[in-house]
Amino acid sequence: MKILLINPNRYRNPPVPPLALEYLAGALEDTHHECRILDLCFAENPTVEIDAAVQAFGPDIAGFTIRNIDTVIYNNNIFFLDEIKSFVEHIKSYGIPVVAGGVGFSFIPGGILDYLGADWGVCGPGERALLHILDLLDQKSQPEGRVLNGWEIGIDSSKKAIRNMSLDYDRYIQNRGLIGFETQKGCYEVCSYCSEGNRHVIFKNPADIADEIELFTYKGINMFHLCDTEFNQDLSHCKAFLNELINRQLDISWSVYMKTSPYDEELFSLLKASGVHIITLSIPTGYNSLDLAKDIGKLTKKYEIKLAVDFLCGFPGDTVKSIKTSIDTLREIKPDTVGINSYFRLYPKLTVTKQILSTPEYINFVFGELQDNSDLIKPVFYNHIGVDSLRDIIGDDPLFTIEGFERTSNYERIK
Repeated sequence: MKILLINPNRYRNPPVPPLALEYLAGALEDTHHECRILDLCFAENPTVEIDAAVQAFGPDIAGFTIRNIDTVIYNNNIFFLDEIKSFVEHIKSYGIPVVAGGVGFSFIPGGILDYLGADWGVCGPGERALLHILDLLDQKSQPEGRVLNGWEIGIDSSKKAIRNMSLDYDRYIQNRGLIGFETQKGCYEVCSYCSEGNRHVIFKNPADIADEIELFTYKGINMFHLCDTEFNQDLSHCKAFLNELINRQLDISWSVYMKTSPYDEELFSLLKASGVHIITLSIPTGYNSLDLAKDIGKLTKKYEIKLAVDFLCGFPGDTVKSIKTSIDTLREIKPDTVGINSYFRLYPKLTVTKQILSTPEYINFVFGELQDNSDLIKPVFYNHIGVDSLRDIIGDDPLFTIEGFERTSNYERIK
């Protein structure tokens, strides 16, 4: 079968290359199916480009990756699904069925499938799940249900992960973007406020990851951003990859998201030697993460690595006093930048969502439409510590940025 993989993500602050589609296309390379990627990120007229791709390629099916439902931040929020829905409707007007997937899709798979009007969806990794759908359709059969669980189908860990590298990377770089890569899929954690954790993790072969990065250096690209949920979920795998990268002696620079544990000093030594120049820590209040961050702050300074912090505060039970105490601790740690967010984007099934929506006193602090939006596809936020209160706490300290008022990334703020 012929499948047209479409990137409908047109948000450009900064633009993010569709990594998932590159791996999906790579996974299909050794099969009898034919695949092409249509990247609409910089398209002046997306429907015209869809028409041209359909006419030139003649796909039997189209696949859409949903990276984000919206910008997740309350202030100046942008909702993406209506535009994506128009693209789905346009391609279906040709009689072409649609399968949807991606990390954003996996947050609310059934609801987004219905909202977009897609035929099937994949929750979780799509490499083998998409092939399974294509094989069934090729045999004139139907998938088992409308949403397939990619974690149950899994990926073939014995097979080298191939990345289709056909995107216009220069266009992304010229518009403030970085080229991403991944060392693993999934997250062991199940945090009350996060939709990405599901206790499933699939680790990639360190040599395969390094091969991929080395291929990019042959193209003259040497700056990267890690796309893992959190890098340091397994120290032995982290160190194996870092040693592999160091042994290649590549002249690269990259940034990484980490959690505050596990770690040791050897990890930071290897991060520095491998080319890491920025570490971003995601720190929520109430998780004892700030105490651990103190030692991490010392290690980043010792190894001359820039440190950014994404600080999530305003949980039910947080007070202005408790947040101020956390802010004072962050001042002691002295990272290079701190982005603060006190608005929680609510998703179905999250512990914090159930807590908030089942407690009358918290409902008064919910912003967004709940009626006819039980699956929370349209953005709904909880906030009881407002922007004015945050500004009173941080004052004019340039270390802190309240998220949503400027569209920049951590690596741009530090640079």
